[in-house]
Amino acid sequence: MKDNETKKERHYYMPGPGKPPIYIQAILYNKKMTPLDFFYLTDMLDWSQEDENAIIEPLIKTLAKWGDTLIFSFDEMMAELLYTLDTRKIAQSIYKGENFSADEFFYIRCVALINSKPFYNAVIAGRKKLKTDLEFETLLSIPARAWARCHHKQSNEYPYLTKYCYETMSNKEGWKEVSEDDIDTYLSSLTDQPLDIEVAKCSCGHHEFQVKIDQQNQVIQLICIHCGDVIELFHHQKPEELKLRIKKCSNCKQDIFKVHIGTYIVNEHQKKYYIGGLCQKCDHIFLLMEAIIHI
Repeated sequence: MKDNETKKERHYYMPGPGKPPIYIQAILYNKKMTPLDFFYLTDMLDWSQEDENAIIEPLIKTLAKWGDTLIFSFDEMMAELLYTLDTRKIAQSIYKGENFSADEFFYIRCVALINSKPFYNAVIAGRKKLKTDLEFETLLSIPARAWARCHHKQSNEYPYLTKYCYETMSNKEGWKEVSEDDIDTYLSSLTDQPLDIEVAKCSCGHHEFQVKIDQQNQVIQLICIHCGDVIELFHHQKPEELKLRIKKCSNCKQDIFKVHIGTYIVNEHQKKYYIGGLCQKCDHIFLLMEAIIHI
C-alpha cells in the first residue's frame, strides 16, 4: 500500500443469538438510520389491532430493547421525513387552496410515514395525495415511550431534541410563496434550448385568464377574467393540431391562470411554443400546451 493511501475501515455485521437484526446493527454502529431503515421499523406496526397503543407496541418494544442510539436515530429520521413533507405544495394538494389547521396538517403528514417508502415518495412527488380523514398522531409518541421503557422513567422526561422541527410551516423553503418567476423556471426546465419568455397581459392591465381553444380557427384564446377581452395566439399562423393538456387545475379544479409563453426558433420555418400557467387558487404550475408553429 502506498504511503499516501488511507486504509478504509470495514465493519462486518453478523447474525447470532442475542444480536439485533443486521440492519439494526448497522444503525447502532453508524449512529444514524436511512429512510429505508425507518420504513423497515414501521413495518412492525400491528395493524391487526384496533387500539393505537396496541398498534405501536411492537415497535416500542424493539426500540426499547436496543437502546438510545436506535431510539434517537428513529426520532431523527422521523423528524426529517415529516419536515420534508411540510410544504405549501403538499398542503395545497390536500386543502385545495382553503384555510386549514396547522395541527391537522401535521397529524395527516404522519400517515405518509406509516405506509411504505414508495407511498411516501409518491406523496413527495405529487403522485399520491394525503387525505383529511386519515391521521396518526400516535406515531409521534413512539420515541419518548420507547426511551421511558428502556430507562424506567416517564416519557415526559425524554431528553432528545431532533435537528429538524416537524411542526407545520417549520420548513421555510417548502413554504415559500410561489411567484411568476417560478413559471419561467418551470418552462425553462422543459427544454435544453434558451427560451424567450413573455407574460400574457390584457390591455386592461390584468393577467389572469381562462384558457380555451377555438378549434375552427385553430387559435388559443386567453380570456381575461376582469374585462372579458380575448387574446388570440397563433392567429394567421399554421399550427399543428392544437390541444390543451389541461383546461382546469388538476389539484383544485379551478380554471383561472396567470399565463407565460416561452418560445424558441426550431428552424427558419418553425417555432416551438410552451405555454405555462400558474393556478390562481392553489399555486400549482402546469404546462398548458406545447406546439410547433409553422411561420
